[in-house]
Amino acid sequence: MLIEDVRSALVVFAHCDDAEWMFGGTVARLVSQGARVDYVVCTDGSSGGIDMSVTDAELAATRAGEQRGAAAVLGVTEVVFLGHADSQLRVTPELKRDLVRQIRRFRPDLLLTMTPSRPLDVPIDWSHSDHMAAGEAALQAVYPEALMPRIYPELLAEGLEPHAVREAWVPALADADLYVDVTAVAETKMDAVWCHGSQNGEANGDRGWMFEHHIAPPLREAGLRIGCRYAERFRRIPIRP
Repeated sequence: MLIEDVRSALVVFAHCDDAEWMFGGTVARLVSQGARVDYVVCTDGSSGGIDMSVTDAELAATRAGEQRGAAAVLGVTEVVFLGHADSQLRVTPELKRDLVRQIRRFRPDLLLTMTPSRPLDVPIDWSHSDHMAAGEAALQAVYPEALMPRIYPELLAEGLEPHAVREAWVPALADADLYVDVTAVAETKMDAVWCHGSQNGEANGDRGWMFEHHIAPPLREAGLRIGCRYAERFRRIPIRP
């Protein structure tokens, strides 16, 4: 499946801001071509801060608001917050049922999700345990669980019939087999990342520094592979022809 073939996509990720960092340009591309994109955030984000005077509930609410703002920048239709505990995400029947429910509800062609294993050729923040759990749970939910009516039969009572996702994409580096030109939407990606003010403290309010030191370098490196200025890259996982 090429990006031009996608009519609907579901993005499943661990924390508020993961989607913008990993998929922001691709989401903007999809929306610009008329595809519907929806988000599922697995955790409440309550561990993502160092100010201990802020309660978990306050931080979770702040991050949810930032995520809604970032999604609006990219043109995402709906954001679902599953509310699992931050930094404690595990591949459980409860998490997978939550994801199957959303897959059957949104019925996407494409799943975008986190890399489900620990790659050693990338920065360690790629393999946060929550990222790996979200990716693995999402892939198990897509196949076989979203397809099989006898798995989570209670979802049938909710009117959620089985659904076959055609393909999943996960972020990749050396083993990437799909590159998406995001040159035209790189600033939109940055706009979306910048919405996550609670997580951007390293930039000290300098948007340009954030772009040049964190956003642009991997996009430029990927772009060199396909002869464009900026690109995002993925590993394709076929689910159904």
